[in-house]
Amino acid sequence: MKKEFKVIRSFNNNVVYCIDKGLEKECILVGSGVGFNAKENKPLKNEDKVEKVFYLADENNKYRFAGMSKEIDKDIVGVTEEIILMAVKKLNKDIDERIHITLLDHIAFTIDRYKNGIDISNPFLAEIKSLYREEYMISLEALQKINDRFNITLPVDEVGFIAMHLHAAVNKQDISRTAQSTTIINEVINLIEEKTEDKIDKESIDYVRLITHIRFALDRVEKKIPITNILLSDIKEKFSQSYNLAVEISKEIEKVYKIVLPDDEIGYLAIHIEQIFRNAHKSY
Repeated sequence: MKKEFKVIRSFNNNVVYCIDKGLEKECILVGSGVGFNAKENKPLKNEDKVEKVFYLADENNKYRFAGMSKEIDKDIVGVTEEIILMAVKKLNKDIDERIHITLLDHIAFTIDRYKNGIDISNPFLAEIKSLYREEYMISLEALQKINDRFNITLPVDEVGFIAMHLHAAVNKQDISRTAQSTTIINEVINLIEEKTEDKIDKESIDYVRLITHIRFALDRVEKKIPITNILLSDIKEKFSQSYNLAVEISKEIEKVYKIVLPDDEIGYLAIHIEQIFRNAHKSY
């Protein structure tokens, strides 16, 4: 049965906010040409152009999107929804509906900062690029789309922020949870570099393995998933410096974030630290 929609608001030729008349639910329609000649409070004429229908099931999300989409430049709303559709298609995964609010708010704020001459920097860019590779590549395209559409030049730092939003939405996480994990990982890298008085090669496979381990270790601790390290006693003996550094790092994480890494996780962290500096032919 063919769906019928009534237009609430058209953002651009590709994005329209509608009411699904059959379900009596508000929704966001995205597709090339779907919003062409769309008129408010009139039936949508381009149903055949719809590529994706996003329903806002949560009342709070629906309320917030309705308000924000009135206040924020409609072109920003439009490009945000185009980016969300692109991410859904490329990742081929369901996505948390909060992305329609959080990513819209972020992009609008970023463009406003840029136009007011406020610098946009991301100290976690290297970590984000390695941790969330798929989301990072999509975000590169998203940045190009934003810059082209508004004739601006947002820096590559912005790619990292968009990637974090996409990762949070795909994993049904609050963006603050993703941001905290990325912050902790960045601080661990800084601590290792500080204690060893050397820089870690951010392009090396050992670096990628280290930060990936930390990411999943934090996830296991949060979900209370135990892990066994049968090599723990050997690690303490053979890699004592790396183990002691791993212990120091775990104490800092506990102090600042109240996250307690068990001994088995600390042992695996020590292995990754040891591997980085052995392969780099460095001692500390």
